[in-house]
Amino acid sequence: MKVGIVLGTKPISPLEFWVGVEEGQVVQLDDVLFVESLIGKHRVKYYGIVGEVQKFLEGAEFVYDAHLVSRGVIPVNIAYVAKVSVTRVEPEIFAPPSPGEVVYKASGRDFEKALYYDQMKEKIPAGIDRNGNVVYVNYHFLNGVEGAHVSISGMSGIATKTSYALFLLYSILEKAGDRDKVHGIIFNVKGKDLLWLDKKSNILREEDKKIYELMGLRAEPFKGVKFYVPPSSANERLPDSERLDNNVVPFCWSLREFAEEGLVKFMFAEGEDGVSNIHYVIDRIANKLYSLSQNSPPGRLTDDHARDIESLFDLRARLEEAIREKEQSKNLEPYRSWFGDAHLQTAYAFLRRFSRACMHVNRLVRSSSSPPLWEENRLSVIDISGLHSIGKMFVVGAVLKKVFKQKEAVGKPYPKVFVVLDELNKYAPKEGWSPIKDVVLDIAERGRSLGVILIGAQQTASEVEKRVVANSALKVLGRMDSSEVLGKEYDYLTGNFRQRAIMLKKGTMIVYQPDVPTPMMIKFPKPAWATRYSEVEEEVHVHKDFGNF
Repeated sequence: MKVGIVLGTKPISPLEFWVGVEEGQVVQLDDVLFVESLIGKHRVKYYGIVGEVQKFLEGAEFVYDAHLVSRGVIPVNIAYVAKVSVTRVEPEIFAPPSPGEVVYKASGRDFEKALYYDQMKEKIPAGIDRNGNVVYVNYHFLNGVEGAHVSISGMSGIATKTSYALFLLYSILEKAGDRDKVHGIIFNVKGKDLLWLDKKSNILREEDKKIYELMGLRAEPFKGVKFYVPPSSANERLPDSERLDNNVVPFCWSLREFAEEGLVKFMFAEGEDGVSNIHYVIDRIANKLYSLSQNSPPGRLTDDHARDIESLFDLRARLEEAIREKEQSKNLEPYRSWFGDAHLQTAYAFLRRFSRACMHVNRLVRSSSSPPLWEENRLSVIDISGLHSIGKMFVVGAVLKKVFKQKEAVGKPYPKVFVVLDELNKYAPKEGWSPIKDVVLDIAERGRSLGVILIGAQQTASEVEKRVVANSALKVLGRMDSSEVLGKEYDYLTGNFRQRAIMLKKGTMIVYQPDVPTPMMIKFPKPAWATRYSEVEEEVHVHKDFGNF
């Protein structure tokens, strides 16, 4: 559809030009346009995206002239112009198009060529533009073939970061799940909203169903979901959840697994920079526990004196006893066995932090073993929303370390594992050290080759370790604070996108991918799955104490 001509009254370059919009036509931000021009003996096509639109009175000079024009005193024209940023030139002859050439709105094959869809071997629907065209992302920049990882930023409660992360994962599972044997792992960090992903929503609107259909997706809930919930403090065989059915199971680690897998360090995941030698003690005790696990009968740990350690509190008692004997100079061997050459001050610093962590982690470490088994499910939702921050850190670290270790043992990128982790700034902060940060960095830097892909969400990318953000091929932005969006982490926001980022509504995101040289504004539909119990279409067995929540 013709929308105007290339203006000759403004400079024209091979990378941008202005369009004089014809009367009766509407051109708006993010429209995809193209123009064909004769350059020498070649017909060259220039594809681009509208980044600026202006209207003004041609011929009017003074401020008050606008009033005179409105009363018909001064005859002037209303100029309607649009600036186009070129995304693609075919063939690649970088000479400017000629003034007066007809400009068209791109559709069909021209729209696909403008956004390089024709060169994407595998595409994943990422949303739609304001004209109803499907916007795709190159799956090879998600699954590790050419790049990997997703970084989603935005203000809490407004930017719908988690909603978009779930939609993108759903799109991946629907379009590539069976072929690539894709698994998903979602950490539910806030509330209990994600414990209903396998149930159909009763509030999904018809217009949203049409968007799913347009993108070639089914407007249905997630399939093959298992929900892993911490055990109830009252009954360890029951999950600490209002939902009770066969798809909801309590998870925990046995004390032997705790020792074999070195999980003690994740009890210190909040960072211990204030005590210089505490890392030495953590490593020393982790090695000691591993040694005990290799020489103990199944199901428990037995210390050097043939006494059983059956809980974290038992372990704390052994450490206290070793310190006490050291103080009283009765027997230095137990202290050296656990703490090595560390000073008593350092040992006490470790013990204080370990004791505090025990209060929040003890119910997750039991005599029996029932850890999350991601490889058995298409999607595993691990609920950590009700845990203290120390417990959250412990679970995230333990799960991610196990996943990465399993993938390293296989040494192959299949099956793909997509991990959705919100509040990423807490697990991989820009400043400070923590064992979880090391695991997340491993995933960001080496996960691509092993098929472990991170979909990380955070309020501010400036607070996340820069190597995690830098290794994310796909960057997504919801509504942002005006000061945050000025940071260098958002340099990919060209033109007026920084200004627009502070005005975004729910359900609208800015997407930037390596294949397309400019960001894209997209909308995505509301979830087809329930996000709270009141939205569940079918009857579900819930705990009597939560029946009216």
